[in-house]
Amino acid sequence: MCGPIAMASVMAIGKAAEISATNKAATAAQNSAVERQNILNSQSTEEMRDISRKTAMDLTTESRKALSQQSTARAMSAESGVAGVVNLRNFGNVIMQSSFTKGTITSLGESEVLKVARSSEGDYLETVNAVNTAESKKSSGLSAALQIGVAGAQGYGMGGGFSGGTAASGVQGTAGYNPGTSNWQYSKDTFNSNFGFK
Repeated sequence: MCGPIAMASVMAIGKAAEISATNKAATAAQNSAVERQNILNSQSTEEMRDISRKTAMDLTTESRKALSQQSTARAMSAESGVAGVVNLRNFGNVIMQSSFTKGTITSLGESEVLKVARSSEGDYLETVNAVNTAESKKSSGLSAALQIGVAGAQGYGMGGGFSGGTAASGVQGTAGYNPGTSNWQYSKDTFNSNFGFK
């Protein structure tokens, strides 16, 4: 069996390795979350550009359609000889319908952009949560030192270093040496016998 110092060393080194592995895994998880967020940001930006392009194309198409309808109304009024109020009403109707359609196209585009923005916000909050969760798993500084120290103390105790466990080696080369007595127990017994404490 290992002595108390060896057991303490093994436990402390094991805890240090565990902390290092946990910290590396947490850092990798954070980096992965940030990379994912960067990809999602690029996708969201491209989606918004696509929506803007589609909205602009639809508005252009509607403007051409309105111009065509105005030309048709003008040609019909010229052929029929109708002028005045009727002609103005026909033009006004074409312009009004075109304005309604353009307003609808613009509103739909804005709604699509808002959907993408809300989805992006949800993705961002998810990323922040993932980064914070990974950060909470990390140990550094005093926290890591305490964990390593506690592991070392546990190993020292398991090796019989505090209360005379079976793994203790005793103090060799002294009178009254007992191989089953730990360093700690031997020191305590010697002190008590010399100073009369029980």
